[in-house]
Amino acid sequence: MTYKAGDRIELDMSFAAEASEGEIPDGFIKGIASASCTDAYGHKVLAGAFDDSIRLKGLNGPKGIKLLAFHDWSKPAGVIKQLQTISQKLRIEAQLSLGASYVKDLYEVTKDIGGLNFSVGFRLQEFKFVDEDEKDNDGAWLVVEKGDLMEVSVVPFPACEDAQMTYIKTEPPNTVAEFERALIAQGFCSSRTEAHKITLAVKSSAHLFQVKVPPLEAPEPIVAPHPLLDVSKLRAATDLAVKVKAMLGSV
Repeated sequence: MTYKAGDRIELDMSFAAEASEGEIPDGFIKGIASASCTDAYGHKVLAGAFDDSIRLKGLNGPKGIKLLAFHDWSKPAGVIKQLQTISQKLRIEAQLSLGASYVKDLYEVTKDIGGLNFSVGFRLQEFKFVDEDEKDNDGAWLVVEKGDLMEVSVVPFPACEDAQMTYIKTEPPNTVAEFERALIAQGFCSSRTEAHKITLAVKSSAHLFQVKVPPLEAPEPIVAPHPLLDVSKLRAATDLAVKVKAMLGSV
C-alpha cells in the first residue's frame, strides 16, 4: 500500500542554508516535507515516523529516497540533500535537476508563483485507527506511527498544510515587470496594481538606494624639470664658474 500525504508555500528564510545567497546554485529548494498534523484526508503522521527509513535507505543510490514531481514515479526531479526531523517536522533541502526539461519548467513555474509545496509517498508499517470517541481536536482517524518513506514530491497543493516549500533560489528581477511579479509572488502585494504603486514609490526615492562614490582626486600633474634647473647640469656650471674665477684671479 502506498500512501501519499498531501500536497501546498510561504517564502521564509528560517530554515536557511549556511551558504550565502550567491553560493547557492539555481534550483535549490527547501521546506517541510511532513508535519505531525491531521491532513485533509484525516491522516496524522507522527513526528519521526520516517526516521528509521531515512537512516536505512539514505538519500542516494537505487534504493535511496527520491525527489519526484507530482508523485509521478517516472519523473525524478533532483537530489535530496538533507532530510531529517527537526522540531517535530520533517525538513528537506533538495537540488532540482534543471537539465531535465520538465524539471526546468517546474522550477520556472515555482519561481513565478512564489513557491509550491511538498508531499510524501510511503508504505504503511505501523499505524492505528482512531475510534470516534478517541479523536482529539485534530479529528484524525488514522495515525501513522511508522512508515517506509519512498519519495518526497513537489506538488501544487498539500494535504498537510504545513508541508510547504519555504525557500526557492531565485535570481534578482531584471525588469520592472519581473520586479512587480516578485512582489506579488512573495506576498508583499495582492495585485499588479498594488505592485505598480510600490514600483512608482521606489522610483521616486531611487536616490536613497544609490551608493555614492566619492569623486576621485585628480593626480597632481607631473612637471618635467626645466633643463636649466637640471641638478646635474647646474653642478657642472657651478664648477666651471669656480674654475673661471680662479683663472681670472691668477692673471
